[in-house]
Amino acid sequence: MNTTEASTKRYFERSGFPLNKIPETNSKTPDFEGTSILVEVKQITPEEVEGLSNDSTYNAIKNNLRDAARKFRAYDPNHSKAHIVVVYSDEIVRDDIYSVWTGEWSPDHRDRIFKGGMLLSKDHKEHINAVAWFRKEADKAPQHVWAVSNDLKQYFPETSRE
Repeated sequence: MNTTEASTKRYFERSGFPLNKIPETNSKTPDFEGTSILVEVKQITPEEVEGLSNDSTYNAIKNNLRDAARKFRAYDPNHSKAHIVVVYSDEIVRDDIYSVWTGEWSPDHRDRIFKGGMLLSKDHKEHINAVAWFRKEADKAPQHVWAVSNDLKQYFPETSRE
C-alpha cells in the first residue's frame, strides 16, 4: 500500500467507514472496498505543456478519472456501491477538477463552457459518484468534494461539496 492509499484508508476509517484493500491483479480493480463504497486513489502530477488544447492539467485529471471509472465498471458493473475517486495533488486547483467534472469553466463563471475534449464523458461519469480532492497526504479532510447526490455527504461530513 502506498502513502496516498494509506492516508485514504485512515481518512475513511476516522469517518466511520472501514475499507479493505483489494488485492492487485491483472484485472482492473479499484483500490479499496467498504460495506457501501468502492474507492480508487489517484495522485495527479500534470506535466508542463503550453496551450489549453494540450493542457496536461486537464488531461491528467480526465485520464485519471476515466481510468477510475473503468475500474469501477469492471469490478462493480451493477453499480451496487458508491464509487468514490480520491485525488491527491497540490499542483491543481479546485476549478481544474470542477471544469472536467461539470463542463463549466468555474463555479463563478457557469455561463462559460469548457472545451469539450477536456471533459469526462457521460459514460465514464456514470461510474463515478464522487470525487474528493486532497492537496497533501497529511490533510485531515478533503479540500473539496464533488458528488452526484446529497446522500454521499455522509462520507465527507466536514467538507464543502458541489
